[in-house]
Amino acid sequence: MITSCDEAIDRLRAIPGLSICPRPLLVLPLLRTGCLSTVLSVESPDAGWADEFDAEFHALEAATGLRDHTATGAGVDQVLRELARTGGRPRLRRELALLSYQALQPHWRTPLAELGARLVEPAPSAPLSALRDKTAQRAWLRSLGVRTPPDAVVDALDHRQLRRRFGDTYVVQTPRGSGGKGTHLVTQEADLLRIGAGAGPWLVSEYVDGAPVNVHALVSADGTVRVMRPSVQLTRVEGVGAAFGAYSGCDFAAPALLPARALTRAAEQTRRVGAALAGLGYRGLFGTDFVLDGTDDALLLEVNSRMQGSTWLLGELELAQHALPSALRHVLERHGCTTGGEPSQDPSDGCQLVVRHTGGPVRVAAAPTGGLHRLKDGALRRCGDGFGLLECGPDDCVLLQLPSPGLVLQPGVAIARIVARYSLTAPDGTGLTPHGQRLVEALHAGFTLEPLTAAVPC
Repeated sequence: MITSCDEAIDRLRAIPGLSICPRPLLVLPLLRTGCLSTVLSVESPDAGWADEFDAEFHALEAATGLRDHTATGAGVDQVLRELARTGGRPRLRRELALLSYQALQPHWRTPLAELGARLVEPAPSAPLSALRDKTAQRAWLRSLGVRTPPDAVVDALDHRQLRRRFGDTYVVQTPRGSGGKGTHLVTQEADLLRIGAGAGPWLVSEYVDGAPVNVHALVSADGTVRVMRPSVQLTRVEGVGAAFGAYSGCDFAAPALLPARALTRAAEQTRRVGAALAGLGYRGLFGTDFVLDGTDDALLLEVNSRMQGSTWLLGELELAQHALPSALRHVLERHGCTTGGEPSQDPSDGCQLVVRHTGGPVRVAAAPTGGLHRLKDGALRRCGDGFGLLECGPDDCVLLQLPSPGLVLQPGVAIARIVARYSLTAPDGTGLTPHGQRLVEALHAGFTLEPLTAAVPC
């Protein structure tokens, strides 16, 4: 059983690691510990990452000059095609352990093999049909005795009928989608028209106005479930360019200001879900999304059986405390290595805020430089290199996920991620603090964006 960070690093460094992810930031704990040699991603790494982490990055953005939020798995396909066109690079031509953020798609194996990569893959994941879509998942959760919001699965969206059942405000979701994609808040019939007339089924839920909380947990190879620290999910922040439900970051300190009993209930329900996942043969990290309903209870909205957008920041907090990072535990468990030790559930100072581009397609003429910054006289002043939370002092922030000059931005894409040791939003994640507002304004002031007069080919 692996219980220390040093043991985990020694095991994972035995074979050079390959990761596949939407953006390199998501595997930062694996990069910091030297467990990755190659990263295939949709978005490019920030300046200086290749040298800092001695890794090779292949990104779709570098080939297309375009940042498009719709590029997910298809983006990796394009990266592989571009590598095949150019003949690949030396670090792909060897044995590589797959330490992926997301599951390997079967059709990726052939182009990787043609590029000379001999993959050491984790054992096949257990089929989780109960989690395949949100409609089946809700029914499965209720079968476990877990509390969820009232909901219904409908084939057509009729506002009068839905309002009669769920009230003036309700939530409509497509069966599949992550990061808030496919989630819509409805307050009037016009909102349904904006959703579109696509075919159902739809999951319609009662809207619960409460703090959104995510809890990390790990299912070990021996079936043990370990619950980790919670975070407030930032999904309703005004002023950062995100639609309702869209993931805009998280805050690991904010749970300290929420009702302790509700957080205890969330941890209990997470453990119950983990035990059920273990029974289905699942191994590795999972996350549970809750909303606190104002009665010191927590309603479970969704389960994510994977690493999440907040896992990297959790890893930064764990590394700062010399603990075994959750991301390393996840890939070790997937490769059949049991990890031990009880993770901390205590709140900790760490926040990330995603700021998005609003408006039509634009070309970046100028952008802030990534790294460590401090707000001074209303402007962001760069004061050194920074790659995540570990470089942050108590008054600093780190800017990440910045587009390079010349890149074309499509509507809705992230233009930056602000990382800090202090909260940038209210405890329930609904609005920016005054300092957070000033940071976002100063960030926007550092950009020069040129509108495009013609359509940009994808």
